[in-house]
This record gives sequence, structure tokens and C-alpha cells, in this order.
Amino acid sequence: MLAFSIVTLCLIAFLQYASSEPCILSTFEDVEEAVKCQQIIVDNLEVPAGQTLKLNLTEGAEVIFRRNISFGFEHWDGPLVTINGTGITVRGDYDSVLDGLGQSYWDGQGGWSNSKPQFFTIEAFGSTFRDIKVINSPKDVVQITNSDNVLFTNWIIDDLAGDPEVAETGKEGHNTDAFDVWNSTNVIISDSVIFNQDDCVALRCGENITVSNLYCHGGHGLSISVGFSNDSIALNTIQNVSFVNSVMDGGRNGIHVKTHVDGGIGNITGVIYKNVTMRAITYNGILIQENYQNKPPSDTLSDVEPKNNIPMRDLVLEDVTGSVGSSATPVEIICADEGCFDWIWSGVHVTGEQENKCNFEPDGYSCSDNSSELVR
Repeated sequence: MLAFSIVTLCLIAFLQYASSEPCILSTFEDVEEAVKCQQIIVDNLEVPAGQTLKLNLTEGAEVIFRRNISFGFEHWDGPLVTINGTGITVRGDYDSVLDGLGQSYWDGQGGWSNSKPQFFTIEAFGSTFRDIKVINSPKDVVQITNSDNVLFTNWIIDDLAGDPEVAETGKEGHNTDAFDVWNSTNVIISDSVIFNQDDCVALRCGENITVSNLYCHGGHGLSISVGFSNDSIALNTIQNVSFVNSVMDGGRNGIHVKTHVDGGIGNITGVIYKNVTMRAITYNGILIQENYQNKPPSDTLSDVEPKNNIPMRDLVLEDVTGSVGSSATPVEIICADEGCFDWIWSGVHVTGEQENKCNFEPDGYSCSDNSSELVR
């Protein structure tokens, strides 16, 4: 009996040890089996063109990207990677790079021309995504959807090769949003570096979202973009949002809050931008508008009256500073009648040669000062 017990214990110990061994995923055909493991090392993997790396993970699983993860070229919508799970950790090893082969897709038109795959779609709960490096994304990089209690930290998103100053004419990146958040709660995006050609962060709908310690180069700023739904108030509502301690370096906008004139009813409530610095912005340092039109970059935008379908309440800007280019507008505010309420700004100082353009003035701030200086 004693011998049998010892053998049994040894067998259990062996099985526990075996089950703790990581699964190495280096061949695409092995994905379905690998995702059953608790620890998965995705090592030097080539994902075939037109295929999605589907990481539908078991609860508490860990994924480690190692070395080069590449994706074949094909005009399609993607995504290149989907990640789903609860209590999961997804991280990159020190030498890992996920390469979306963006130069093969970029044409300056983004999603308005040939199909281009989205990179990541993530739906997760109580999970962490960290230390991940992405280069050359064909279009938008991370779509966070229907998620709760998730952390994205220490990412590098490098689409610098698609910048107009770098790429050939007609070969620029566009719609390369870094982080888009849809219908998610308790989201933290922090301590990341982003080179791209669209929103550094774009919040669409959700609540309790914190964005902190980002360096964003060349894009369209820290954005809130609401009004994609024609019939769902919930999908047109965002509340309790903070953007803090971040730098906008170059690019079209520094801060951009926009509601879509063709969208349904919704709300934007409780938004804070604090300690945000910008420099060399080319269009608008701060642009807040209730007349946004989502059109291709080649289209000329017509003057559209703002609408109050999605009112903005409790918009706080504190210690927002920096400069814009010679032809850029430091601050532009376009509010509809009964569209903007209870804004409080302090320490806002964005300098530029052009005059500000405002049809609404927040408490503590005067748009009549061309240098965008706080009224003291």
C-alpha cells in the first residue's frame, strides 16, 4: 500500500510538472492545440496571409511573444490577431516584434480605399497586456471591445515609416489609430510610446478609463470620438475619463473631442485632461467640436452646423500647455446650442500665431487671447 501511494504521488507530481511546461507555438497549424495550454510562447511565428491568429485563451493563461511575429500580405479587413480571455496576461519578450507589413498596404487613404487589416481585437476581463512592440500596422492597431478591468502598459507602436515626412507620396499610413476603446469599462492605458498617423488614443464609448504617461508622435492626438451609432444611447455615451501626464509631439491635433453630426443621441460626461504638453501641432492644439464629419482624407469638409445630439458636460482641462505651428489654431471650440455645459479650464496655455476660434468659453478661460493664455 505504501509503495502504491508513493507511485501515485510521484505520478501526480510528474503530471503537475508536465502541465506547467510552456507550449511553444512556432507553426500556425498548431494554434488550436496551443491555446489549450496555461502558458504559451509564440516564437518566431509566421501567420499566413488572410488568416487570424486566434488566441482564445483558458482562464488565467499567459502568452509570451518571442522574436519576430509576422503576417502575410493580403487585402482584407482582418484582424491579424484576436485575444479573448479572463485573468490572462499577454506580454512581449525583450526581443519580440509583431510586424504588420504596413508598407505593403499604405496608400494615404487608410480605410477609405483597398481593404487593410486591423491588427488586434481584444475582449478581456481582469487582464494585463504589457511590453508589446508593434511595427508597421496596416491600419488601426488595438481595438479594445466589450472589456472590463484591463491594463495596457509599456507598449511601443512604431508606424513611423508611414509618416508623410518619411514615406513616398501616396504611400503614407492613415487610420493607424493606436488604441481604440469600444463599450468597455475600467480600462488603463499607460506608459507607452506611439508613432502613428491617426488618433493616439480614441475613446468611442465606455466608462472609467484612464490614459497616462503616453508619448505620441505625428498622430491626431488624445481623442474622444462619439456618435458611431444611430440608435443606441449606450454606444454613444462615454463618462469618467482621464488623460494625464502625456506629450503630443507633432501631428494634426493635440487634444480632440468630437461628436458626429450624423450620429444618434448620447452623452459625454466627466472628462479630464491634465498635464498634457504639445508641440509643433499642425492643425489644432485643442479642438472640441460638435460637428464632426467622418470622411476620407481626400474629401473637402463642408461647413456643417453643430448639433446637440451628444452634449458635453463637465469637461475639465488643467495644465495643458505647448505650441502649435504657424498656420495652426491653438484652440477651437464649436458647440451647438445647449450642447456644452459646466466646463472648467485652468492653466491652459497653448501658443500660436493664429487666433483662437470659439463659440463657447469654459469657466476660467478666455478665447480672445491669441496665445491661449489662462485668464488670471
